Amino acid sequence: MAWARFARVKVIPEGFGRVKVVGGVPVIVVRFGGVFRAFVGVCPHKWYVLCDRAVRGGEIVCPGHGERFDVASGEPRVGKAREPLTSLRVEVRGEDVYVDLPEGVLERLVRATSGPD
Repeated sequence: MAWARFARVKVIPEGFGRVKVVGGVPVIVVRFGGVFRAFVGVCPHKWYVLCDRAVRGGEIVCPGHGERFDVASGEPRVGKAREPLTSLRVEVRGEDVYVDLPEGVLERLVRATSGPD
């Protein structure tokens, strides 16, 4: 897959995120500090899908076990997750937000983070 339209800019207010399935993969796009960032919307700890309400005070919070990830980098801050959220390229084109979802990104994520807890 290549670049795909994710949403209108106006539906992702400052300090919030939006989750959608793109090419069969959950994707979260957040807007923080005026910058859009995109990640695969799956927690690498136990594979919970992130939700629109996951962005809180500069962190992305997993609804499953409460893992907390830095909204700017996807790096884990609190919890058992040892791997960061998988970053995706994101662009604003006019009034639309686009994400670049590489082929097989979810499969690579599963292989990279599978193992004992």
